[in-house]
Amino acid sequence: MLFRISLFSLVALCLGASLHGQNREILAEYKIGIIGRDQEDAIYQATHLGAQTAARELSAKYSIDVELLVLTPNKEQGGNQETSMAELFIEDADGFIISPANPNVIRPSVLFAMEQGQEIVYFERELNGTKPLAAILADENKAGKLAGEAILKELPTKGRVAILTSKTSDVALTQRLEGLRSALGFRRIESVITCEPDYMSAIQAIRAAEEGDRNDLIKGWVFLDDWPLLGLPAFPWKPNELPAVAIQSSPSAFIYIDQEYVDTLVVHPYYDWGYLTVETLINKLHLEKVPESPVIITEPRVVDWRNIDSYRESWKEWLK
Repeated sequence: MLFRISLFSLVALCLGASLHGQNREILAEYKIGIIGRDQEDAIYQATHLGAQTAARELSAKYSIDVELLVLTPNKEQGGNQETSMAELFIEDADGFIISPANPNVIRPSVLFAMEQGQEIVYFERELNGTKPLAAILADENKAGKLAGEAILKELPTKGRVAILTSKTSDVALTQRLEGLRSALGFRRIESVITCEPDYMSAIQAIRAAEEGDRNDLIKGWVFLDDWPLLGLPAFPWKPNELPAVAIQSSPSAFIYIDQEYVDTLVVHPYYDWGYLTVETLINKLHLEKVPESPVIITEPRVVDWRNIDSYRESWKEWLK
């Protein structure tokens, strides 16, 4: 009897080991690249984490091996998206995810990749004139509209705002400005100030505009990007003296809300961009499933004193 039980246990153990081995069998392998705009930008670090999480979870779900190549260039060290695309070709990737930084420069590389049969998913914004598998796009017009609605709540009656944007505008900034103007109306805009898209240029432009405002007509500010928030507070006004709203924010903005220099942030779902793009690619590569719509528009959200703590916790998770 003891022998029978032991034999039965041995058989069961062998069967269990066999089944366990089958469960761990890799059914397919896929290599995917992700190319943001600058690896030093926290926004793309959050996107990378979303993509890495999706790759890990989908690998376990489908018993596949998803290798994610993070090829976002380091701009400070001279990196660029064209070089990253060349690395993808060397790695023989099955597909890639990209936020096109310079459409005219990157277009030939993207078209060549398409000719080689690689699946492509855009995120943040797309490259016009191409047909990707999908595009996960930011609703920049709505971001601008939300910023306008937020600043109106803080302005005095008939108060007017100054708007900070880049000297070299792009599609995203143009859409944000359109949405902002639709919310504010012509009468609530005092001036549109331009600067180079960096911290020092932004601070200099803001100070020059404030010094030139002899009649004290500027009662608030809207930053169409967060360049003024990428260093220590250096505004020419005291905390809680002028309302300010910024679009497209990274963790550097928390000190500005904590010290009451900025009232509201309008942010995009950076982590979700990474997760959704990888999920879309794997659905096509492994399941032969194409998205119901080739364009998915993600919703921006408003962050202020009511939900800043939960947003702060999200960044802690994204940047662990």
